[in-house]
Amino acid sequence: MKHLLIALAVSLVGATAAQAADLAARTYTKAPPLAAAYDWTGFYVGGNVGYGWGENTDPSLTVVNPGGAGNIGPFLTTGLPGFPSGNLFPNLKPSGAFGGGQFGYDKQFGTWVLGVVTDIQASDFKASGQITTPTATCCNVNESLSAKTDWFGTARAKAGFAANDWLFYGTGGLAYGDVKSTIGFACTPGGVACSGVAFAGNTSEVRVGWAAGAGISKAWGNWNVGVEYLHIDLGRSSVTAFSTNGAFTTTTIAESQRFAEDMVRLTVNYKWGGPVVARY
Repeated sequence: MKHLLIALAVSLVGATAAQAADLAARTYTKAPPLAAAYDWTGFYVGGNVGYGWGENTDPSLTVVNPGGAGNIGPFLTTGLPGFPSGNLFPNLKPSGAFGGGQFGYDKQFGTWVLGVVTDIQASDFKASGQITTPTATCCNVNESLSAKTDWFGTARAKAGFAANDWLFYGTGGLAYGDVKSTIGFACTPGGVACSGVAFAGNTSEVRVGWAAGAGISKAWGNWNVGVEYLHIDLGRSSVTAFSTNGAFTTTTIAESQRFAEDMVRLTVNYKWGGPVVARY
């Protein structure tokens, strides 16, 4: 029995030593370091340049012509013999280039980004046109309009999705801008029947409306470059034509025009704050 107990003890010690040897031979690797991801949080400032193409100005006529003096009111509203067309003021589509700057702040929450941005830029959105109505009885009637936006700005909210150093977002808010219109109405070359029929007018005003759009940005360190689509609508502005020689002091011709623009622009921004942060 004594020899049996000794043999059993030796076997147990050997098995334990073998298990210990196996454990010692195993290797363990460290967990990989956390990957760094871009952080869109921070203030930024930058510039932009782009091109805009306007929607129809959709002119709407208002004429005041007491007693039908000179047949101006009847011609514009219903047409006259020899002048069957009546109101032919052109429908315009102002377009052109623009450029300016922007300033904003973004805050990242996980993969979501919220922010605000304001911008202002000079623009060259403009269009003009004239339609001539010929007649066999005496003369031609020229009806002209122009529309122009010299500058505009926006103040907008942003909401987007960040895929590391890419940002996809939508945006919307307030828009404002300086809009200008001119109007002309005249008979040429004149003659007895058209004597004194000449009207002209212009206006300039700051209009307030709305803006909405979407964009995409790609970051490199503290710099990011993006492409943005934006639609702005500044509502309608009215321009009134008065007699240029005082022949029809009580007659006025007015056209209300809509100022709405679609645009695409390139943006370049510098953002303050660390460009990367560890994601857990």
